Amino acid sequence: MKKLLRRLFVLGALAGAGYAAWSYLQGQSPGKENVQIVFDDGSVRALASNTTEGQEFTDIARKLIETGL
Repeated sequence: MKKLLRRLFVLGALAGAGYAAWSYLQGQSPGKENVQIVFDDGSVRALASNTTEGQEFTDIARKLIETGL
């Protein structure tokens, strides 16, 4: 029984390592993009771009870049 569990553990570890290598070679990043907002007083607020608030700021930033501001 222990031998079977060890083999399953090793097989799972190999599968995980293989998937991680495949993801790396495909260029997929493990994390999401972050949006950082810096206020006049120097405080910073960070938002993940996959949230509603982060997506709104990402869209605004993209429009500003397109207009050249």
